[in-house]
Amino acid sequence: MINHLIPKVGFGWSMRIAAFMILGLLIIANLTVKSRTPPHPQPPITLQEFITPLRERTYALTVAGNFLFTFGLFIPINYIITQAIAGGMQTSLANYLVPILNAASLFGRIIPGILSDKLGRFNIFFVVSSLTAILILALWIPASSNAAIIIFAAFFGFSSGAFISLGPVLVAQISPIQKIGMRQGLLYFMMSIGALTTSPIGGAIMASQNGSYWGVKVFAGVMCAAGSVLVLLARFSGAGFNPRTKF
Repeated sequence: MINHLIPKVGFGWSMRIAAFMILGLLIIANLTVKSRTPPHPQPPITLQEFITPLRERTYALTVAGNFLFTFGLFIPINYIITQAIAGGMQTSLANYLVPILNAASLFGRIIPGILSDKLGRFNIFFVVSSLTAILILALWIPASSNAAIIIFAAFFGFSSGAFISLGPVLVAQISPIQKIGMRQGLLYFMMSIGALTTSPIGGAIMASQNGSYWGVKVFAGVMCAAGSVLVLLARFSGAGFNPRTKF
C-alpha cells in the first residue's frame, strides 16, 4: 500500500494514512476486548521487583535468550529487500518480500502455538528459534536466485512469527500469575534494546565490509543461534534434561 501511495501523495501522507488505518484497527480492538477477571489495583512496582526475577535462573536465561535472538530477528526484516535488489532482483518483486514474510508469519503465530500446548512451550520455542538460525545461515547466506530468496522469506516469516508469539508464553509459564504483566514488560524492555540497536550494528558491519551483506547475515544467524541455546538452557533449568518432558 505504501509503495503505491508514496508516488501519489508523498511520504508524509503515506505515513499518515498508514497511521489512521492502524488507529482504526486499534479502536476496534479496544472496544471489543474484555478482561477475564475484574481489575485489582496493585501498589506501585519498586525497582527491587524488576531485579528479583533476574535472580531466577530459568527466567534470566529465558530473557537473555530472547534478548540475543532479537539482534538476529530484525536483520532479515530490515535488509532483505535491499539485499535482494543488490543481488539482482527487480525492485517491483523485491518490494513483496516483506509481505510474503508477514503472510507466512500469520501461520507461524498460530500453528506452533497449538503445538506448544501439546508438546511444551519451551520445547517448541527452541525448535522454531533454531530453525530461524538455520534458515539464515544455511539458506539466506548462499541464496543467490530469486526463488531461493522468496523461499527464505516465507520460511523465515513462519519461524520468526512463532518466536514473536511464543516469547510471552514462556514468561507466563514460569511466572506467578500476579507478576506476569510486570515480568513480560521486563522481557520486552530487554528485547527493545536489541530491536533498536541491531540495524545500526548491521549497518556498521556492512560499512566495514564495503557494502557486502555476508557479515551482517552471519551476525544475524549467530545471534539467533546463541539465543536458541540460552532458551534451551532455560528449558533444562526448568524441567531437566529429559527430552520427553513437556515443558
